This record gives sequence, structure tokens and C-alpha cells, in this order.
Amino acid sequence: MDKPQKWTLNIEHLMVCSCDWGCPCGFQAPPTYGTCEAALAYRIVEGQYGDESLNGLGWALGAAWPGPLHELKGRGVVYLDSRAEGTKREALEAIATGKAGGPIGIFMSTITDGLEVLTAPLEFKFDGKNSHFRVGNAIKVAFDPILNPVTGDEHHVSILLPDGMLAKREDHFSGKTFDVSAPGLSFSYSGHTAIAMQNIWHGP
Repeated sequence: MDKPQKWTLNIEHLMVCSCDWGCPCGFQAPPTYGTCEAALAYRIVEGQYGDESLNGLGWALGAAWPGPLHELKGRGVVYLDSRAEGTKREALEAIATGKAGGPIGIFMSTITDGLEVLTAPLEFKFDGKNSHFRVGNAIKVAFDPILNPVTGDEHHVSILLPDGMLAKREDHFSGKTFDVSAPGLSFSYSGHTAIAMQNIWHGP
């Protein structure tokens, strides 16, 4: 699989980051606190890489950028689903690292200061405010609703992005738990951006 194959994924995508709710990076604005630290996880509902089915597999990423993502210089660790073996693992790695192109290829091109690829068991639940994911002992994430500080009522926030690269719609929540302890990365936050997305990606 040296040459990227044509691929299509129906993907569920969860992310948390160190920015305040709304995630300015999505609008090519500077991160809320100058730097961006994030954890992302992906589950393939249905997917094909060449002749290889990737249904049900996934991967995760812990990453940090010293400034806006479009200024590059990110570094990260990709964790491939430990259930993927042989040619399935090769296909998953090609997509997850961005080598196979597509929207994820554009996103991963911002990681220019080092990317490590590891394998780990993944837990993943895509369920709005109840979403969560876990990568062994390296990444632990759980969502919460965004609450009105006066009434305690839940906010229901969605952003529509007709020309969005990774998704056409983002559903926004709060990160209840966001802990990363990966090679070269160590951070923990609570009450910052959490986003759930679903889209169909194609490559290369």
C-alpha cells in the first residue's frame, strides 16, 4: 500500500481543546489562550480504502500547536485502533497520518514538528452531551452540556459550515474531562471546547 488508494469514510468525530467554547481555530482566528492543545477521536461508521473495509475501526490524536493551526508547527501522537492488523492497519495509518490525502490530510499537514504513531485500545461513544472516548492510559475525554450560568439550563449550540473542510455541522458542548499524558504531551482541562461532528470524507 505504498501508493494511496481511493477511499471513502462515513466518520464520527469527537474533539476537545484548550480554547473557550466556540473554538476560534475553526475560523482561522488565534486560539483563546495563544496556544492550542487538543485531543481528537474518530470512528469509521462505514469505510473503504481501496478494497479494504475499515468499518468500525478508529483512531485518536493528541496534539499541540504553539499558535493558530494555519501557522503550522504542531506536534502530535496518533493512536491506531489495536484491532486493526495487517493491511487494515496500513490503510488506517495512511488516513490517520494524512498521507492518504483528503480533508484529514489537510488538517494533519499542520503537524510539522513531529508525529509519532502508536497502537492502543480505543473506547468511543458518539452521543451528544454524553459522548466520550479513551485511549488506554494516554487520553481520557468526556463531554458535558454547556450550562446557562444563571438558570442552569442546557444550551444547545450548533454551527453550520456549508464550506467546512472536516464537517458541515458542529454540535458544541463542554469538556467535562480532558486529560492527555502522551509522549511529549501532558495537559488537563475542564470546561473548555468540546465538539461532535459527523461527515463523509473522500481521498486522496
